[in-house]
Order: sequence, then C-alpha cells, then structure tokens
Amino acid sequence: MKKILFAAFLIVAMTMSCFYPNFVYSHDCLSCHNKNGVKVTVPATEPIKIWVDGKLQTIKLEDAFKFHGHECPSMTTAFLAIRYGISLLFKDHVPERDDLMIIARTPTGGIKDLIDLVMKGDNPNKKTWPPPGMKNDQNKFTFNIVRKSTSETVEIKLKSTYLHADFIYLQKKQKDNNLTQKEQDLLHGYIKNMIKEFPLKTDEELFGNPESYKVIFWGTIDTGEMERNAKKLRQEKQKKIN
Repeated sequence: MKKILFAAFLIVAMTMSCFYPNFVYSHDCLSCHNKNGVKVTVPATEPIKIWVDGKLQTIKLEDAFKFHGHECPSMTTAFLAIRYGISLLFKDHVPERDDLMIIARTPTGGIKDLIDLVMKGDNPNKKTWPPPGMKNDQNKFTFNIVRKSTSETVEIKLKSTYLHADFIYLQKKQKDNNLTQKEQDLLHGYIKNMIKEFPLKTDEELFGNPESYKVIFWGTIDTGEMERNAKKLRQEKQKKIN
C-alpha cells in the first residue's frame, strides 16, 4: 500500500512541476526516483527526426523527458502533436530545422522544454522564457507547425475529449491543497492516462485529421529578439510590483 501511495504522489508531483513549475523542481523528482528505486517505463513511440547543420538528429520521447528532468503529460502531448504536424507537412522527408517553425499557445514547462530541445538543442542555457501575461491553459494544447519553404502550416490540437471537463478544476484544487482523496485519485487517473496511454494511440485518435493550408509571411522575428522583449516586459512588470 505504501508503494502504491508513493507512486501516486510521485506522478502527481511530477505533473504539478510541469503545469506549476514552482511546485516541484526536476532534480527533486530525480532524487525521489533514485532514493526509492522508482522507474517509469516510457511507452515505445516513433521519434522526432530533423536535420541540423547537415547532421540527422533523432529525438526520442525518453530523450525529451531526460532533458526536462522527469516524465510529464504536457511534454508527452507536445511531442506527439509536433511529430504529427511534421509528418503532415513533410510527408516522408526529414525536415531541416531551419525550415521549421513551431508556435505554442500555452507556456507549460514540458511544452517549452520539448520545443527548445527540437528547435535549439539540448543546451539548458538556451531555454525559452514565455512572455509576461501568457498563462498556462490546458484548453490551449494547440500547436501551429510551419514549413517555411512552402509557406504551409497546420494546426494540431488535442481533442477536447482527452481533457476531462474537471481536469483543470482539480488541478487548481490540488494547487490550493484542497483535494479530497477521491478527487486526488481521479486527477491521478487523468495524469497517468496522458503519460502512459497517449503514446499508444494513433495521431488521428488524439488530434483528428487537420488539413494544411498556405500562408503569406510579413516581417521576421528571431529568438534573441523575442527573448529580449520578454525580458524587458518582465523587468517593467517587476518595477510596477516594487
């Protein structure tokens, strides 16, 4: 019974660190894993493949978890969504990273780390900061994948049926330390399903059959410019608080 309760707490704690980064840090999760001998089996699923400076990069789901520090439901969802979007735009071809653009609508830690790993590599010093005012919203598990060379984009969105109506409500109650045991068991079931079952489903089951469409681009923005602006806005917000 103690092992079961510990495993339940561990997965909940890992998830809270994804959706509420101040709740648990990655190294704390790893310490718990090592101390208690807990090992999480990552479901087998196809990797994401991209060309970077003439070299083929193969990113597995377990690589993404390792980069993030622990298993994470939002990272699992983002991994599957981005892999699906790439396959729709590039078919059987492996994309050049410079030909790829990814837009996310929610800044959860797992999502940011997954996209950083794909688009920037595994240097933790290059992690992306979200713009001030952008809030975590599990209703916005939506990703726009862009193939720049053909001006094609596709929107990949998790079906609402896989995000139960009370999922976010229960997460908020958990953050407020106000869950009953029954509610905690229910939330744990949702979390476990996202991590363990999503990789076993087909892309169509999770995301439907979105069609790509053509777009026209005006203007450009690079990562450095985006991060400088985000930093400036955060500093201005902090000044107002002080």
